[in-house]
Amino acid sequence: MNLPKLAFLVGAACLNIANAQVTSDTLWFLPGVPITRYAATVVVPAVSPGPGYHAVWPGLENNNAGFVYQSVISDSKGVGSWQFWVEYCCNPDYKANSIKVYPGDTITSVFTVDGGGIWTDAWSLVPGATGLAAGQKAQSGSTSNNFDSQGALTQAVLAIELQKGGKWDFGPIQWSNIAITASTTTSWCADSYAVMPEFQYSISGGTSSTSGGSTTCSYPSVLFKSP
Repeated sequence: MNLPKLAFLVGAACLNIANAQVTSDTLWFLPGVPITRYAATVVVPAVSPGPGYHAVWPGLENNNAGFVYQSVISDSKGVGSWQFWVEYCCNPDYKANSIKVYPGDTITSVFTVDGGGIWTDAWSLVPGATGLAAGQKAQSGSTSNNFDSQGALTQAVLAIELQKGGKWDFGPIQWSNIAITASTTTSWCADSYAVMPEFQYSISGGTSSTSGGSTTCSYPSVLFKSP
């Protein structure tokens, strides 16, 4: 399978995959038709001890990866700590206010589109032990807009993004409760995802359910082990 392109975002900048300062470890879910709902939960990992920028995010992209809608966990706002925000780029462009998050916090993002073409990213955060000790509170929010000018969003993404010499030195990434609903009655779960070469990961589930003209593929767990 040919690997799709990836639109990179950290600090509200769309960067090209050819940029030598940007690398990624990525899993794409590729139903080949418009996606109407995408849910994913991630546990905030340990903080990187090294230099550069590091980010972890689920998101949706259009066919040519020229547009991305994502829930970003990143240390680009300050080395040694994680911030979380919702962002989309490019044309339209938007970056929500960030909140500080802590290793062990759990963030669930649910991307949905309504009948009028309005996309919403509704997120919720449950603090872990470190966050609770720091005074973190359970919280939630959402961001919405119409992206018709960018075409259908057809690629669901789980990604680690590294910039300015950043390394994946912050341990494994645990994703869970992943569900992608796409506008097809074909079961596409088993073989419609792709990963970066030599990327070490594990995935469970891949169960399919069809209702009306849509099929949902569900994966209880995805573990990003190492590059």
